This record gives sequence, C-alpha cells and structure tokens, in this order.
Amino acid sequence: MTDMQGKPQSEPFDVEMGDHLEDMICDLGQESFQQAHAPVYEGLQSDSKKPLYSGCKNSLTLLSAVLSLVNVKARFG
Repeated sequence: MTDMQGKPQSEPFDVEMGDHLEDMICDLGQESFQQAHAPVYEGLQSDSKKPLYSGCKNSLTLLSAVLSLVNVKARFG
C-alpha cells in the first residue's frame, strides 16, 4: 500500500502476534533440532564429560577447555 505521496503505508501491527511467534518456535521442537544436529550434539555431550587429559584432578573437561580458548580468542582476537 502507498499513500498519495508515494510513501509505503505500514500495515497495522498485531500485538497478539508475539504469543503466536513463541508458539511457532516451540512447535519446531527440541527433538527435531537434536535429530538434525545429532552428531554434533552427541559429540558435545561426550566432550562435556571427557577429562581434558588422563589423570586430570580438577573439573576441566575437553569441552570446557575448548570453550575457554574460544572465549580468549573472542576477547582478544
């Protein structure tokens, strides 16, 4: 739609759409996400339980170490 001056008129905003949008996102479901990304999801899950090295006494896991390195890289390039 355009007005007399050629500017597009905005459609009325439906306030109720916010609730429906959340429902649509929930309809996608976590199950379908896990099925689509199963190998990555399983790898992350196993890396979160695998110690950083054998005999590691503290709670460092392979995943936590990698995430720490990614965090340092993100902060300092």
